[in-house]
Amino acid sequence: MKAFLLLLILAPAVAGAQTLSQRGFVEGAGTLFPQEASNDSTRAVVDLRARSELFYKPAPWVQFAAGLDLRANSHDQVEQGWRVAYSDRGVREPRLSVRRLSATLTGGGFTLDAGKQFIRWGKTDIVTPTDRFAPRDFLNVIDNEFLAMTALRGAAQVGDDTFEAVWSPRFTPSRIPLLDERWTVVPPAAAAIPLVDAGAPLPSGSEAGVRWSHVGRAIEYSLSYFDGFNHLPAIRSDINPTPPEIVITRLYPAIRS
Repeated sequence: MKAFLLLLILAPAVAGAQTLSQRGFVEGAGTLFPQEASNDSTRAVVDLRARSELFYKPAPWVQFAAGLDLRANSHDQVEQGWRVAYSDRGVREPRLSVRRLSATLTGGGFTLDAGKQFIRWGKTDIVTPTDRFAPRDFLNVIDNEFLAMTALRGAAQVGDDTFEAVWSPRFTPSRIPLLDERWTVVPPAAAAIPLVDAGAPLPSGSEAGVRWSHVGRAIEYSLSYFDGFNHLPAIRSDINPTPPEIVITRLYPAIRS
């Protein structure tokens, strides 16, 4: 934590160099709910987030990017420990996490990104069926955000056409609401039965995909192939009779599209 706060304070001072830039913010937000939920009596939630990102460009053809997030939450949505988390595979948000850590090489219309990065495939307002490399944090359903993933991404720009290839060695799932909070809705007949989180057996394989997109005068279209896993889980529920409880397991099926 001390190192992170020192980074927030000192980064603007050193960002004056031509090859180094910094951006960041400290944000507080509150959410009020007019009613209690059947499984959650909390009606006010406060979030605090501080972010600092550094971009270092020692040469025109290379750039390094690094970002840290510091979080706090009044509703047990943030881990209690102070470890520096790199992967976003936990049930709760890490208190101190590496938001991004990547290197970008460019030249001759070709770009290569390596490391923890954000990858977007497609542009729509609500649902993007081809956006398979873009897990999201749904702990806060009202204001969810994308999660970065570790990957190697190459892109070539040829006129109005873009050709992309992505390989990720490590699966990153979307983070879903906690079982004991208002966004987990249980049928009335099972409302009195406790829910038990049995965890999630995360896939161990890699993910890969290729994509071609074209930007025309009036329309943009693309063709893509993806071989990996669904970052949104399928929910399996099992009933234990003694004591009565519903055991919830999150499964991430393989997908080829």
